[in-house]
Amino acid sequence: MARKITLNMYMTLAGYGEFPKYPGSDIQSKEPGKGFTDMWINRYDLVDTILYGRRSYEGHLTYHSESARKASDPKYLFEFSRFLDRTQKIVLSHSLKKTDWQNSRIMKSLKHGELMLRYETVPIDDAEIAREWIRTSVMHLEQM
Repeated sequence: MARKITLNMYMTLAGYGEFPKYPGSDIQSKEPGKGFTDMWINRYDLVDTILYGRRSYEGHLTYHSESARKASDPKYLFEFSRFLDRTQKIVLSHSLKKTDWQNSRIMKSLKHGELMLRYETVPIDDAEIAREWIRTSVMHLEQM
């Protein structure tokens, strides 16, 4: 059985990030929106690994780890942080030397971990990673 890969990109087709002052520039609502629910909450039990680029990893660590949460944050964001904390995180980076988030590891390229990644469910949170996987025919995109 092949691994299910989900691409999660927070940018416009013109290349602008949805969160221009990331991390923390998005306006928090008391309840999760439909997009957040569909992409994350409904998949908490399906996802065991998330693949990040360096900047995306650093932003998520700074803003979404449970240790970064404030008491005033909505309950669903605490649940999201606990989900991220327990999930395996793979960071593709040539410059990052260490990870400060539990269950995280660094890989220099996808080729080294390709076989390991083929049979699990992984959301990808980086456009460069998606481009490399498409180019090397490791991944097939599924539209949500």
